[in-house]
Amino acid sequence: MDFRLTPQQEARRKEFYKVCGELYAKKPAAFVGGEGKLDNDESWEYHRFCAREFGKRGWLTFGWPAEYGGQGDMMDKVLFSEAVGYYGLPGVDEFGVAMLAPTLLAAASDEVKKKFLPGIASGETMWCELWSEPNAGSDLAALTTTALKKGDEYIVNGQKTWNTAAHRADWAFGVYRTDPAAPKHKNLTFMLCDMKTKGITVKGFPFMNGAHIYNEVYLDDVHIPDNQVVGKDGGGWAVVNVLAGFE
Repeated sequence: MDFRLTPQQEARRKEFYKVCGELYAKKPAAFVGGEGKLDNDESWEYHRFCAREFGKRGWLTFGWPAEYGGQGDMMDKVLFSEAVGYYGLPGVDEFGVAMLAPTLLAAASDEVKKKFLPGIASGETMWCELWSEPNAGSDLAALTTTALKKGDEYIVNGQKTWNTAAHRADWAFGVYRTDPAAPKHKNLTFMLCDMKTKGITVKGFPFMNGAHIYNEVYLDDVHIPDNQVVGKDGGGWAVVNVLAGFE
């Protein structure tokens, strides 16, 4: 077995390193790496800039179906990740690119895929996760935030906590209790929500050194359209298990 890269893979690797090196040269002094992209506006804008640069080259969709903008293969993804890691760059949204996108490809309707995958592919839309609650962490099915159906939307009330990037993200994926009378694993629904929706309040958990990564999110009569459900009403636990495989 020959483990050497093919000439095409070598060329791709050089391209990845070249572009990542150019982006590294534009790194602001305020960006200290990793989750430091969340700490200040300058670092966050650098993260978004890198994401758009990756997105316009199609580098956020390796392994996706071609109909949703996918290109390349798993080896391209590995070589790209190597270059990004070498330079310590931001730009690959762990919630949108790494977690939500493959979940949508596996579990969402065509309508939901067509609406939300383009923003992830382009690097324009950043995501966060609304899962944990004050009394529901490792036992996620114990969550109490409700999403009650009214017409063609859900009215959401409750509190989420330890929400990384909620103060920066454009959209959130979350899981909510839609049928309080059903068994706890069978009454959850997985939904997508614009973080600018009326009724959402984000409060930070700053570290002692002032760094801001985690948040509490309060949802007070938040309206989520039913066309932003992933999977089926009441079928959120299955979607949670799909996404957890990518977390």
